[in-house]
Amino acid sequence: MFKTFRALFVVLAIISSNATRADLAIIAHPDYEGGELTEEMVRKLFLSEQASFPSGHKAEILNHSSGSQDRKYFFEYVLKMGESRHKRYWSRKKSAGKHGSPKELNNYEDVLSWVANTPLGIAYIDKRMVNDSVKVLLTIDVFEDI
Repeated sequence: MFKTFRALFVVLAIISSNATRADLAIIAHPDYEGGELTEEMVRKLFLSEQASFPSGHKAEILNHSSGSQDRKYFFEYVLKMGESRHKRYWSRKKSAGKHGSPKELNNYEDVLSWVANTPLGIAYIDKRMVNDSVKVLLTIDVFEDI
């Protein structure tokens, strides 16, 4: 009997661990036909290491504003850097004569609207906020600490 309770306790502890899912969706215009993207391609697009989709069309990048939970997760899981490192990265690019960092918007509605109205636009958003005005290109698994 004790072994049964112990096993049940272990299973419950695993299920109710301190992590929950908060997946990010990489989204584009609903008519996007730029080719299949990988997480590495998305990273390169958002860091301007690659300017175009696999189709050759120049991508227009959009970030969430600083302080956004989606931005935090995207930087951590896709860009593999924090906010301060990201700022330094773009400062170096700008001082080297490259264009500035991507455009930023504050809320889900603005992000969805911008992507839905920008044929070559690409952004990221909490997967739960996606609607049929945009096309999901890729999903990034994020585990959020409670």
